[in-house]
Amino acid sequence: MDNGFIFNQNKCVACGACSASCILENGWDVIPRVIYRFNPEALPGIPVINLSMACNHCEEATCMKGCPSNAYSRDPFSGAVIIDETKCIGCRYCQWNCPYDAPKLNLKRRIINKCDLCMASHPETISPACASACPTGALGYGDLSEFDVNSGFDWLPDKSLNPSMRITGSRDSTGPRIIAGNRFSEKPHGKNVTKSLINSELSLVLFSFLTTVSAALSVTYLTLPGSQESYLPLIFVLTAGVISIFHLKSPLLAWRSFLNIRFSPLSREIAAFTIYVAAVLAAIITQLPLFFIVSALSGIMLLIIIDNVYYYADNRNYLFLHSGQTFISVLLMISFLSEGVLPFIFIGLLKILSVIYTATSRADNYKVQIMRLFRLSFLLIAGAAFISDLSMDYMIVASLFFTGELIDRILFYHDFSPVSIAGLVNKK
Repeated sequence: MDNGFIFNQNKCVACGACSASCILENGWDVIPRVIYRFNPEALPGIPVINLSMACNHCEEATCMKGCPSNAYSRDPFSGAVIIDETKCIGCRYCQWNCPYDAPKLNLKRRIINKCDLCMASHPETISPACASACPTGALGYGDLSEFDVNSGFDWLPDKSLNPSMRITGSRDSTGPRIIAGNRFSEKPHGKNVTKSLINSELSLVLFSFLTTVSAALSVTYLTLPGSQESYLPLIFVLTAGVISIFHLKSPLLAWRSFLNIRFSPLSREIAAFTIYVAAVLAAIITQLPLFFIVSALSGIMLLIIIDNVYYYADNRNYLFLHSGQTFISVLLMISFLSEGVLPFIFIGLLKILSVIYTATSRADNYKVQIMRLFRLSFLLIAGAAFISDLSMDYMIVASLFFTGELIDRILFYHDFSPVSIAGLVNKK
């Protein structure tokens, strides 16, 4: 993209004219342009920094590439990344993938809105409303080739997306000093993924957990004679599918989620889920060994693809080693259900080490610390009863075990934290 936003941090006074004009010009119910502020009280000896940020229309736009419904496209004239609201299913996967918090969920319309360079209002507009309204000339729009690539500005997440934005000016050549986070006069708008996924998206937790249980049962039934007639894998996976619908803000458009299977991990997850359901159903109806093998293999493959949905949004190493990922969990569940003591011990030890490492390396509040303690306790108690064959009721042991696995999955969503400018600003 040859043109883009040009922001001079020396000139911005955080008046909010850019954000207000953006809302008025497009009639938004959301706030696409956010002003992040550092040291708004202008304390002496500390630089005052303001940053006006909306969609940067990146060259490698992960919002567009990851969208399962192909709702995003690039305008051939301006290069702007535009969302077609009629195609948006409200899955919010673009919010996970965008490090600049550009996509905003419109709660009234249950779809995503974001900056489109004012093309929807006035396609012939040379300069977006936000740049035209800036009274100090801090925010402009023009040829990016005249400016150096943003370097040394550590508020910008680095995901190699080549954003169409340049930041100029510097109040302090040594960069901003890090002071208490509450010095920011306003909290960054946008997502807080770790909280929203647990509080408002419990459907995702239940979907992934029930799917893992279903896949574990499918594999286990291959080794248990006479158990192939059980309908439990189908019941669990169908329940997971129904629950997942509640994650979408536009369930009637769920069919569009297959359309970007080539690029979107979420599209591949939904396709793999459909294949798994079909395989389980075929195995139950035909009772043919081949279909039971296919259902077991497709179930394992589905869980690997589910994990990849989160790796795509947050590919930091700690997530690969997390005890709550579905692939590790299904291996432990298979060991438990098939009474494989040695595999259970090996995988269980890996999980215990992962839980301890995560607990000691993250600064959690007391509620999360209690959850980690319960998760570890349930695994240790259930594991000890399982390994030593203690005279405990099997249902009690199983309840402790699967409750611990559910808590582990909840903690996975808590620890899942894609890189975002809001998170980086909060740390400064």
